[in-house]
This record gives sequence, C-alpha cells and structure tokens, in this order.
Amino acid sequence: MPEQPLYFESDYHRCEFISFCNDDGRESYLKVVTWSLISISTALIGCHTIIRGSRIYAERNLAVLTIGWFFLGVSWWSIAQSPWFEDAYTRLDVLAWMVCFIFGIVGTVYILSRIIRFTESMTPKDPPIEPLNDNEMRLVTEMIRRNLGDGN
Repeated sequence: MPEQPLYFESDYHRCEFISFCNDDGRESYLKVVTWSLISISTALIGCHTIIRGSRIYAERNLAVLTIGWFFLGVSWWSIAQSPWFEDAYTRLDVLAWMVCFIFGIVGTVYILSRIIRFTESMTPKDPPIEPLNDNEMRLVTEMIRRNLGDGN
C-alpha cells in the first residue's frame, strides 16, 4: 500500500476526500482525549469541592456541596455528549471490553479486601492493658495539672 502524501506535497488531499487516511485515527484519538480531559477535569473539581463542603474536614457547607454536585453533573453530561459515547455503547466489542474491565475492577477490590481480612486475622492480638495504680494515677494527674496551669 503506498504511503499517503504529506500536506506539503502537490497531490495531498484532506482526509475527508479519501476513503482511507492515516490522520483519521489521530483525529478520532484527539477527540476522545479532549472529551476525556474535559470529563475527568470537571469530575475531579466536583469531587474535590464535594469533599471540601462535606463534614469530613469542617462544618457542612451547602453552597460548596451544591457547586461540587453541579460540576459532577456537568462531568456526566459531558460524557453523555461526547462523540464516542454512542459508539461505545452500540458496538459489541467495546461492550465486551467494558464488561471485562468492570469484572477486573470488582475482582481486584474483592481480592484486596480478602487480603486485608486475612492479614488482620493473622496479626496477634495485644493483651489488655492493666489499669493505672495509685502511684501512676497521681503522677499523670500531676502532669496534667502542671500542663493545664492548675485548671485556673
């Protein structure tokens, strides 16, 4: 198969006028990368703002939570509007790869949880700690009193 002419050669034609063109795959790839970056960026911003607005680190902030959920919604909307979305859910080979990918993730999480449970069950248990005797209790009480300034 002859090599396609380069853009500066006299017999060069744009990809849309030729049935096969080397740039078709590149352009399609760049569209997927662009849409993916938009979706991932908005999802990360949304997740970050949702975490910032939740009670995990501070008081719950409803305005920040709403903005975070808005960004997350925009992310899902951008995925649904992407040019490859319909193609991804109508082609059988793509669906098969998605199912394999999901099974791989679920299997990995399952194996990881089993490893954690096994490791925790094999870890020796510490014996219960005896309560402080009177001498130790007075010493701790005195240290706390000194550090707090006699409670005044």
